[in-house]
Amino acid sequence: MRPWVIPATVFFLGLGLGLSSPMLASRYLDSYLPAFLKDALHPLEGSVTHKQRQKDRLLVTITTQDGSILATFQKQVTEIDLLIEERDLVTLDVPQYEPFVHDPTVLRVTKHKEMNPAIAASPNPSIPSAPTKEPGSTIDYSGSVP
Repeated sequence: MRPWVIPATVFFLGLGLGLSSPMLASRYLDSYLPAFLKDALHPLEGSVTHKQRQKDRLLVTITTQDGSILATFQKQVTEIDLLIEERDLVTLDVPQYEPFVHDPTVLRVTKHKEMNPAIAASPNPSIPSAPTKEPGSTIDYSGSVP
């Protein structure tokens, strides 16, 4: 056997482990790391303007103050499809504004509440809601429609 094979093999194994360890550590050990070692959150909030469900993915268009984002979800598609509706406010964890993001972390969803104008309008307190009978007056029912 050649004398350089074993050191070269050890070198390339070490190089592979050294390059892949940050990715593996962030994926599997992130929940065990203290807060000062974790990556900072970069929340980006926007309103959902369009949602399209395809067979194996979900496409969501989100309009933010920086511009529009097309978020593609390929993990937990059914759960995110049930959670996010159009006109909801969604907060995503992205490092910076990008027009296309794949599987971003959803930090928060604020549901859009549609106001019914008949219920939402408060009555004017100066106008009584029911007619009141003043003392000494009579109510004329002849003008009412049957």
